[in-house]
Amino acid sequence: MEEFKKPASLKQGLMPYMKKVSIIMPCYNEEKFIARAIETLVDDYVLENAEILVVDGQSTDQTAAIVTGFMEKGDPVKLLENEKKLQCHGLNLGISVAVGEFVVRVDAHSTYPEGYVKKLVHLLETTDAVNVGGVMSPTGQPPVQQAIALAMQHPIGVGDAKFHLGNFKGYVDTVYLGAFRKRIFETVGLFDTNCRTNEDAELNIRLLKAGEKIYLDSSIQVEYLPRDTFGKLALQYFRYGMGRAYTTVKHRLFTSYRQAAPPLLAIGLAASLGLSFLNPLFLLFWACYILAIAAVALFTWPGRNISIKLRVLMGIAFMVMHTTWGTGFLSFFIKRTK
Repeated sequence: MEEFKKPASLKQGLMPYMKKVSIIMPCYNEEKFIARAIETLVDDYVLENAEILVVDGQSTDQTAAIVTGFMEKGDPVKLLENEKKLQCHGLNLGISVAVGEFVVRVDAHSTYPEGYVKKLVHLLETTDAVNVGGVMSPTGQPPVQQAIALAMQHPIGVGDAKFHLGNFKGYVDTVYLGAFRKRIFETVGLFDTNCRTNEDAELNIRLLKAGEKIYLDSSIQVEYLPRDTFGKLALQYFRYGMGRAYTTVKHRLFTSYRQAAPPLLAIGLAASLGLSFLNPLFLLFWACYILAIAAVALFTWPGRNISIKLRVLMGIAFMVMHTTWGTGFLSFFIKRTK
């Protein structure tokens, strides 16, 4: 884990903050999405009070050129190069050069509601939380992406995580993206660079252990574009599982039952498949799992206009998310034993 280093202005006792807010956007090859992300962030409040630090992991597409275009037209955007490429390093680089009292983390793959930054700063100023945020609101266009978006809003897909499910205002264990009081990084350190995914949840555990608070306001909804193929989703959730395993080992802590269910499911499916060579009845475990997923996918949200095709695809998304997260979690421990 990298340590927080004060900017030179703080070390020399000069004015500690030249802007009220520093918005940090790590990215890599986001030419399709980054313009829209920046456009939805920039408003009168941001123009007057914030800087946007785009930390690019050496993109090979037109990401850097698009960001430069915003800089040339006078928007408060700066482009930083993340030589280590990974998101955790990008976030830490941004924090180390940020000049704002508050740090707002954003994603180049998302779009933001009107007044997003101002609302987060208001929460930081009016609550005793050091990290505040809203909910992830997945959306998509192609059928597979739409189905994945639906799965990411359902308890069967994401468990009891309030920043996925919404309809909650109050103190929680984690939020989507987040906005921080910058001083907190001096207390608990920066994002853990050994945690290549799940770095936000790992940081939040440290915040809670330090006696700090995290606040969720579900009226703040960030539109997120999920992966558009099941293959990309599988890779994403496999990495999520590995990241959560690292966090669990580091802190010796399961923060929710939802983290234990996927690895137990993966073990059960693998065991039943292996034992089926001795007795085919063991395949009943697979059958029960598939039937349960099918029932949830076909009959949940009865009042919503969701086609049968989308419901079937949502069921597949559930299974991809469950099995790859679970195997990713288990693979972390398998690698540790080698």
